[in-house]
Amino acid sequence: MDYVTNTLSLFFVLGVLIVLHEGGHFAVAKFFKFPVEVFSVGFGKRLFGFKRKETDYRVSLVPLGGYVKIVGLGPDESDVVEGKEPVQKLNGTRFQRLLIFFAGPGVNLVLALLLTAWALSLGVETPKHYLDKPLVSHLDANSPALAAGVHVGDLITKVNGRPVTTWREVEEDLGIAPRALIPVEVKRGEETLTLTIQPRPETQWDIGYTGLNAYLPAVVGGLSNGYPGQKAGLELGDRIVSIAGHPVGGYYDIVRQVRAATEAAGGKPQPIAFVVDRAGKTLSFSITPQKQGSSFLIGIRPQFEFVRVPLSFGESISAAWKENIRQTVNTFQTIKRLFTGSGSIKQFSGPIDIAGAAGNRARTGFADLLQFMGLLSLQLGLLNLLPIPILDGGHILVILIESVVRRDLPLVVKERLLQAGFLFLVGLMGTVLFFDFWKNLQ
Repeated sequence: MDYVTNTLSLFFVLGVLIVLHEGGHFAVAKFFKFPVEVFSVGFGKRLFGFKRKETDYRVSLVPLGGYVKIVGLGPDESDVVEGKEPVQKLNGTRFQRLLIFFAGPGVNLVLALLLTAWALSLGVETPKHYLDKPLVSHLDANSPALAAGVHVGDLITKVNGRPVTTWREVEEDLGIAPRALIPVEVKRGEETLTLTIQPRPETQWDIGYTGLNAYLPAVVGGLSNGYPGQKAGLELGDRIVSIAGHPVGGYYDIVRQVRAATEAAGGKPQPIAFVVDRAGKTLSFSITPQKQGSSFLIGIRPQFEFVRVPLSFGESISAAWKENIRQTVNTFQTIKRLFTGSGSIKQFSGPIDIAGAAGNRARTGFADLLQFMGLLSLQLGLLNLLPIPILDGGHILVILIESVVRRDLPLVVKERLLQAGFLFLVGLMGTVLFFDFWKNLQ
């Protein structure tokens, strides 16, 4: 059933965003009286639609995108994809054509702000510890943060030069930067120190791992099928009191003490005594961890306390603006790290990842789906503004160059640029799709 929800959510989210993006191009083109031949959701073969006046409104075979065919705008993606000869004659002024190309991404950027503000006004479900101040309560052994000199009790104040006030900001800023050397400013008592952490890529998404953790209660919030915890009889809601006779203060104490107990046994998994509190009753279990790589697992996940905090209209607009600025910076940093070698293509999401995220948000609630749509709209707007031929940003760059040299570039040059951009995007999308399938088969 999750697959059905994920697929429907994907088509809904992408459908709305594509229609509004192309609607921006369409509306400005019509305002300047440019004829519009096609308004298509999807590329390739026409599946169905209707024609009104000169415009064919259609749904096409490949749903990952869309386009409007505007007469007199010059060669565009539809000419390359469908192999048609572009119309030679240009209509309107360069300024008008510039506004038409900018209108699609512009709609996405405005929509991102409005959707995020709407979501925040309703109240987005958020893990409570995300909102806590980033006070270090635990450090994983042999972790990048420990190696960098972070201490328990440190308050993180800046990451990569940007002020941070919550654990969510810390986790996001470090998580998107595997392999990069990240300056982290901490306050230790009355002293302020700048340490350098190099997150270690982990999981199939190459998320940067540092070993920095917020406080989480030592309560079983999830059990992995077939793992030692489930087999031994642990249940959701159990609070782990002690491991091998040592008291447990928080969830990450479980990780540390299981590792310590196993290492004390010579590095070979041995039965470990667990004492848990289950609805006021004290129970004892003997659990043998399962070795997986360099880790010793019992197959439990923490229990997250979620909160919803609706904001007023003014607060939601302000918070949405700050969130969009933050996500914009993160997006360009991720792209920069990809080209410098400290990032990873695995961090880019394909249709399977997007469908899974959209489905999860839809199941969580309307506000959460709105927030996800806002983030996706922001990404769509920003990526379309990149100066890559065939994207809106590439067309904008060509018009700006033409404005500087005060003449139009030859049609054949524009065609070659579009073809090069098309090949680049096909290669990029193919790589993202490959890793999208590979990640979700792990």
